[in-house]
Amino acid sequence: MRSALFLTAALALAACSGGESANNESSGGSAAVEPTPGNLTIDPQNTLVPLDPPGNAAVDSPVPLPTASPSPVAAIPAAFAGRWGMGVNDCDPTRDDAKGLMTIAGSKLAFYESRGTATNIRQTQPTQITFDLPMSGEGQTWSEPTTLTLLDGGKTLVSETRGPPDRAGTNRYSRCPA
Repeated sequence: MRSALFLTAALALAACSGGESANNESSGGSAAVEPTPGNLTIDPQNTLVPLDPPGNAAVDSPVPLPTASPSPVAAIPAAFAGRWGMGVNDCDPTRDDAKGLMTIAGSKLAFYESRGTATNIRQTQPTQITFDLPMSGEGQTWSEPTTLTLLDGGKTLVSETRGPPDRAGTNRYSRCPA
């Protein structure tokens, strides 16, 4: 019974193929069809069909793409510096409970109860950096591989931390007024 079902399925599939050969050439009709290469990696430079044709508005993007290799930098770029809050109250300098406040100065990052100095800083895009962040706070030390991305012309900062599940995550900050 099982082989009869398999044979029926195979025959139905063959009937649906419309008599096309393995390289997409139709056995009838007059339309010219370019054969599909057996190995699609035959054109690794995409010279036959470019992936990003110039002037194509649907493909052209105002968002910069990552460079081939991240550029090492000596310190966190000035565009990332300042006070960043997760909520409005975090930016109020008179409050001492700003648990969502992050301050960036040079290569130092300060949070509510922890501090760290970025090392191995790499600029992956004009608005994005990655670095290792050895941290200390509340009697503990740890390291957080981190990516910071500026959005909205530098008004928003997204911090992505990789690592153990209890430390990994993404946080969105707004620039605090000067």
